[in-house]
Amino acid sequence: MKRLLLLLASLLIAEVTFAQPGNAADGAAAARLARQAMQTKGFTVGTAGPLIVVFEDPNCRFCHQLSVESAPLIAAGKLRVHVVLVGFLKPDSEGRAAGILQAPDPAAAWEKNEAGFNELAEEGGYPVAQPSFETDRTLRTNLDNLKAAGQVATPTLLMCKKGQSTPSLLRGIDKGQLQSVVAGAGSVTSSGGCSAK
Repeated sequence: MKRLLLLLASLLIAEVTFAQPGNAADGAAAARLARQAMQTKGFTVGTAGPLIVVFEDPNCRFCHQLSVESAPLIAAGKLRVHVVLVGFLKPDSEGRAAGILQAPDPAAAWEKNEAGFNELAEEGGYPVAQPSFETDRTLRTNLDNLKAAGQVATPTLLMCKKGQSTPSLLRGIDKGQLQSVVAGAGSVTSSGGCSAK
């Protein structure tokens, strides 16, 4: 029952909520989460453009929507996405996330997950795997970091607006909004800060 309530809450949050960094505590939480995200095992999709960080569940339909919208920007060299996987939405989310992280090329595995995404069933297209000890620890750490930032919701985005020194934290993004957001974006750095590049 608790898992179902968490699922329903995360779906509602992911669809409509934006966290606006309005005070120093919000900025510090976003910087801490960005730093943690860049230090954990993840992968980056794209080779050019501003870097954003996104916490995603492989069975998340809103994450899939974000992947579809980001694909042309990534292909055009206008965006890079550092994906940090969590697995909580469905019973096989953790195993699917493990399969992607344990693949020889996690970015290619993620693309396969998104290409085979079943929107009706809300399930990714990558095979489920048994998590290794290291992968299990990574997924738990990622989820703990997301919880510590205030809410478990996917997608959770960390992005920099040009001129900002700390990233903004967004829980969900409206359909069609990504392109305008990326137009004024800088990159999240490995230290959790922002760069103009």
